[in-house]
Amino acid sequence: MTTPLSSLAPAVAKPEVLAQIDAAITGAVNAEDKKAKKEKVEKSRKGDLFKIVHDYQRRSIEFADRKATFIVFGANAFASFLEKTRGLSAMRSAPWSNWTVGGACGELAIVFLAAGGFAALWVIVPRVGRNVPKGAIYWEAIRQYPNVQDWTTAMESITDEETNRTLLEGIYDLAGINVVKYRALQTATWLGGFGMGFALLNIAL
Repeated sequence: MTTPLSSLAPAVAKPEVLAQIDAAITGAVNAEDKKAKKEKVEKSRKGDLFKIVHDYQRRSIEFADRKATFIVFGANAFASFLEKTRGLSAMRSAPWSNWTVGGACGELAIVFLAAGGFAALWVIVPRVGRNVPKGAIYWEAIRQYPNVQDWTTAMESITDEETNRTLLEGIYDLAGINVVKYRALQTATWLGGFGMGFALLNIAL
């Protein structure tokens, strides 16, 4: 709370002048308070946005792993079904000239389904052994610290600005993992799709 300047000024000063000075000082103080509150709100909004983006990247990784797991088991199950019920084993022992179009489609289906399953496995494989700097989120980055004391000391001395920067670095790292996973998932989806197409031809023919 500011002390009115009029209470400190000489009695000869004009009241209207003192009132203007008091108003100017009070306005300046209020402006500083508003500015500080605005900066605090902006920092809070940025922090909330960073957390939302980080959570989105993490959930994207989980979603890719679930889809890849479905492709692995689906491709394996469908390839096994074709192998056991469509007489492909017997056809392989026959000369090429005796192969049917449907049988050839069945063989191609198994090849593409197997390739799609292996591509999906690459999605699920953990990303380890990467050269990453010291950090606060990714587990390999945390283990770059030589011991727990160095890790705890670094985390205890971190500032608000460094906290946001650390979170952004974690987001970027997760985004890189997502790029690799979703490229492999796209490949697995296409291969599995071709496999399903040939499988349907095998059943139809």
